[in-house]
Amino acid sequence: MDVAFWWIWLVAGILLLVAEMVTGTFYLLWLGIAALVAAGLAYLFPENLWLPPMAASVTGTLLTVLTKPLTTRLRQARGYQDPVHDLINRHGEVVEPILPGRLGIVRVGNEVWSAKAQDELVAGQRILVVNQSSTVLQVVPVK
Repeated sequence: MDVAFWWIWLVAGILLLVAEMVTGTFYLLWLGIAALVAAGLAYLFPENLWLPPMAASVTGTLLTVLTKPLTTRLRQARGYQDPVHDLINRHGEVVEPILPGRLGIVRVGNEVWSAKAQDELVAGQRILVVNQSSTVLQVVPVK
């Protein structure tokens, strides 16, 4: 039985892209694209067994390394405003209680976020967003 290696690369690429859809990290996206590039090269040049892994390695590395500078440049473009920064100074409501040192859940507008606070906050309590880091909001109670 003659194994067509391009099928292996193709399945790996598709599985990585599906896993990316589940996780949303962008790292698996780049690896999935690299595997699809390798699948194309394995299909076009089946006699060169070293070419697909080399191409996948180079493609995956370049996409991963160049993503940060590219997105930084795009964010600095004139007129770009990250909507996440609009959350600061907005009011919301506690959905799941927040204990000091532990995360809880808050609703700000139509969105639900993980949140932390220095005080204990109970479900239904009104809050004000004072800071945002990554995917966690820093909130204070509204008095």
